[in-house]
Amino acid sequence: MKKIIDNWVHIPGIHCGSVTLRDVMTYYGYPWSEAMCFGIGAGLGFYYTVKDDISPTRMIFLRGPEMEPAFFSVATAGPASWKHAVNDTLETVKRPIDKDTPVIIQTDIYNLAYYNSSTHFPGHIVSLWGYDDDEGVMYVADTQFEGLRSVPYADFLDGMGSKDPANPLDYNYMDINPDKKVRPLQEIIPEAIRLNAVKMLEGVKGVRGESGVRMIKEWSNDLPSWKDAPDWKWCARFGYQVIKKRGVAGAGFRWIYRDFLKEAEDFVPRLRGLGLPARMDHIGNKWSGVGAVLKEISEKERPDEGLLRDASARADEIWVLELDFYKTVIEKV
Repeated sequence: MKKIIDNWVHIPGIHCGSVTLRDVMTYYGYPWSEAMCFGIGAGLGFYYTVKDDISPTRMIFLRGPEMEPAFFSVATAGPASWKHAVNDTLETVKRPIDKDTPVIIQTDIYNLAYYNSSTHFPGHIVSLWGYDDDEGVMYVADTQFEGLRSVPYADFLDGMGSKDPANPLDYNYMDINPDKKVRPLQEIIPEAIRLNAVKMLEGVKGVRGESGVRMIKEWSNDLPSWKDAPDWKWCARFGYQVIKKRGVAGAGFRWIYRDFLKEAEDFVPRLRGLGLPARMDHIGNKWSGVGAVLKEISEKERPDEGLLRDASARADEIWVLELDFYKTVIEKV
C-alpha cells in the first residue's frame, strides 16, 4: 500500500524543529513564520556536556529542550508530549498518515542517507507525510531540502531508535491535530516569551543534560581546560558548527529568536519599548563572535591557550547578557 497525505506542506528553512512546526501548522491553516514557531516553542537553550563516551567529549548545544511539545502546549493551552513507538513502530506512525494527520519524528542525521553524514546527530526533527510498502520507504520533509525525501524502513527505524550517548532516542513521535484549539497569537506570544525566560533561569534537565543560562557560565569557566582534551580540535570545531552552521542562522538560534521578537511586537504592541529584539540581536552578535574564535582554535596545530582564554571571556560576557535579558523578561513581560 502507498499513502501520501494530500496537500502536504514543506517550506524549506533554517532549523529542523521550527521548519517542521511551520509545515504542520501551515497544513492546518495557520501559516506562521518559522521564527514565530521557534519563539512559541521557547526554542532558546544552552547545554554543556563533558563525557568521555560522547564525540566530541566537550559538547555544547544551543536549542532549548522539548521545543516541539512546548509549542503545542502553549499554542493550544493543553498538555503535549512525545509518544514512544517502541513496538510495531512503522505501523504506529503509519496509522495517523492513513487519517491524513502528519507525524513529527525525532531521528538521527547519521541514518538519513541524503545527509551523507559520518557522525551522529540525534534529536533531528522531520515531519512524516507518507509511506510506500512496495518500495519500503517513508516520505519525510526535512529542513532545507526541497520536496519529500524517501527514507528506507530500516534506516527510519534505526534513526528513531538511535542510542548515541549524546542524546539517546526512544522512538519519539507526535501526531497532534490542533484543529480549532489554537489560541490567538496575542495570548500565545507573551506566555511563550516568559516560558523561555523561566526555562533559561531555572534550568531544565533531560536526557541531553541540563539546559539553562547557568550552563553558559560553567562552559565559560571550563573553556581554558579544553587544551587538555584529547579531541580538543573536534571540540572546538563542533562548537563552531553548532553556533554558526548547523541550522542556527549564524548565532546559535539567537537571531531566529530576534526575528520572532520583532514579529511579536506587531501582535503584542505593549512589547514595544522594551527593546527586546535589539538586545537579542546584540547577544547574537556575541555568539557569532565566540563561534568565530572556536573555528580559529580548531584550525591550529596545537591548542592555543590565548584563544581559549579569549573564547572563555566572550562566553562569560554572553552569560551576563543573557542572564540580564531573561530577568528583564520576567520583570516586564
